[in-house]
Amino acid sequence: MAIVSPQARKFKKMKCVAAPFHGKFERFFSSPRTIFPNVIAVSCAGLLSLLTACSAGTSPKTGKTAVPPLVVVTALQPHTVPIYTEYVGQTEAVNTVEIHSQVQGLLQQIAFKEGSIVRKGQLLFVIDPQPYQASLEEAKALLAVQQETANNAQTIVNRYTPLTQQHALSQQQLDSAVATAKENQAQVQSAQAQVDAAQMNVNYTRITAPMSGAIGVSQVKVGDLIQSGTTLMSTIYSISPMYVTFAISQSDYLVYAKRRREQPKQTHPIQLILGDGTTYAYPGTVNMAAPTVSTTTGTLSIRATFPNPGGLLKPGLFARVRFVAQNATNVLLVPLGAIQQLQGTQSVFVVGTDNKVQQRTITTGATVNNMEIVNSGLQPDDRIIVQGTQKVQPGMEVRAQEVPEQIPSATTTNTENSGKPTPSQSSPPASANSPAAKTTKDR
Repeated sequence: MAIVSPQARKFKKMKCVAAPFHGKFERFFSSPRTIFPNVIAVSCAGLLSLLTACSAGTSPKTGKTAVPPLVVVTALQPHTVPIYTEYVGQTEAVNTVEIHSQVQGLLQQIAFKEGSIVRKGQLLFVIDPQPYQASLEEAKALLAVQQETANNAQTIVNRYTPLTQQHALSQQQLDSAVATAKENQAQVQSAQAQVDAAQMNVNYTRITAPMSGAIGVSQVKVGDLIQSGTTLMSTIYSISPMYVTFAISQSDYLVYAKRRREQPKQTHPIQLILGDGTTYAYPGTVNMAAPTVSTTTGTLSIRATFPNPGGLLKPGLFARVRFVAQNATNVLLVPLGAIQQLQGTQSVFVVGTDNKVQQRTITTGATVNNMEIVNSGLQPDDRIIVQGTQKVQPGMEVRAQEVPEQIPSATTTNTENSGKPTPSQSSPPASANSPAAKTTKDR
């Protein structure tokens, strides 16, 4: 008799129970008319329930209502904005003096520190004075001889004069003595001139600064033979004031000339934007405009003067010259971060009164620091999204947190190295409702 395990008996029992249904299941799954309509019906019912849950604002997993995303909005208000025009300029010293020697000789001493500030009359170079000192002594000796000769001739004239009156000597002898005395006196003057010239040459061996300013590197070394008038020894640059030259287009010049005729008494201070982006503490003024327009570039050269008491400006610096071109009134400002760029089209997200997101296409103009002037596409009191733009889509409902409009100041002033500006020296003030816009023109 065979022994049957409990597992085998259990399997045999399950097989007996399922046997009556085996044919029915086989016929059900083998018929496409039976299985596919049922599967499609079940799938459509599940998808419909999912869409219903999403449209009702519920989560398909939890069944709870979804919370609209939180965004930060600001209501736009009109502002009056001074539009600044910028040009690229370069600083230039008002006075630049090249140091040359007026006498020839061996360089004996360099008496200044390169790159330092020198004062007018300060000793810079010393050329060997011995040859010129010897010439001076020789000229002085010749002068002494001529003076003695002239004194002797004058003594003879004084002796001959009374004798001639007494008819002891002829008038011809007196006249000859007077002529000799005058000739000797002229030779004294010539000798004196030679002494003065020799003394000047001795003085020229000590070269001093002709003006105050910053001196550059020495172009010569001790022991070099210095040629009179040809050897460049160094250069001195004036410090304050400082010139800034730039060029404007002829069309811009005509606009500024027209405004100047209309407002002859109004001053237009010029601001200087340094290479690090900060605004120079002291405004400048235009002191020269070229009399002609360049035929090659079509631009007009302008020169402005800026105070430079702290010596921050150096000759040769590149900077941006900025001044008011016009005042734009009742304009709307949008932060750069709120503007969406897509294939050359600019747009912003606007939250309506129903808290639904709308996408508006806009056109912009000049830049106000980190904001753009909106030319079209927005109206006052429109609420634009300034934070959270990445979380929204057009038509979506959001929770709007409104914040005041952040208007940047017109300029930032760097006073670290140039001294603290006084109210009259600082840049033109800009109130919270009057920021400064700018357009840049690189020439």
